[in-house]
Amino acid sequence: MSLAAMILLGILLFFVLLFVVPLRIVCTFDSARHVDFRLAIWVLFFRIGILPRKKRLPNLKRFRRDALERLYEKKRKKAEAAAKAKEKKAERRKQKKQRAQQRAEKRTAHSGYTPRKRGVKHIIKLVLVLTGVLLDRFGKYLRVNISYLDITAGSKEPASTAILYGWAWAAMENLWNLLSHTRMFRRVRKNRISIYADFCAEKPSVRGKITFSIALWQIAALLISGGAAALSVQTEARRKESAEEKLARQQKEAQARAEMIRELKR
Repeated sequence: MSLAAMILLGILLFFVLLFVVPLRIVCTFDSARHVDFRLAIWVLFFRIGILPRKKRLPNLKRFRRDALERLYEKKRKKAEAAAKAKEKKAERRKQKKQRAQQRAEKRTAHSGYTPRKRGVKHIIKLVLVLTGVLLDRFGKYLRVNISYLDITAGSKEPASTAILYGWAWAAMENLWNLLSHTRMFRRVRKNRISIYADFCAEKPSVRGKITFSIALWQIAALLISGGAAALSVQTEARRKESAEEKLARQQKEAQARAEMIRELKR
């Protein structure tokens, strides 16, 4: 096997592995720590931190006069290029709108039917179909793992602590009854969720670690399914519009024949 074939095979295996290996979104939170919320994406052993963002110290070299002048000149050129690009984009959009209007006028003159915008029913149907497909697929592919979730009720007054403890229990029970039957939460164990009452603590606290995982091929399948559902709704609307257009054309032809007969009778 040649070196080029081995390189191509390695690249192909890399992309296959990238699509198969799930992306893990890890959410860690602890109200007792200085950084109370962390969010990161894990791909195999590689970690990409999302929150909190690292604070970079300012580079003092950038505040010199020559550096500031270069920065100002760079921003000026960038602003000019952006303004020119905006003008070109507006001109292209205007030309595209004019061409679409001309095509619509020719179509109306030919068939006597004026195309309408999407109606409310069409938009609602499109949204409902997309929501149903995406939620069904998303619930099928997404995996949720709760490593631990500890809620501690605390307050300066014992009565308030007891009330908060009861509220937390009721809220978590209702949430568990809603989520435990869904596909993504079927593997979540209830014993990993704990609720405590600390009558010595002056304020409540929460700590936990939740991992969401989904593979790239599943995301691609989800997008393809959503696109297919939207296309089916759009095709149905176009068929209905074509039927209305055909009826309008027939009415226009009948009116033209009636006018011709009327002229001949004179």
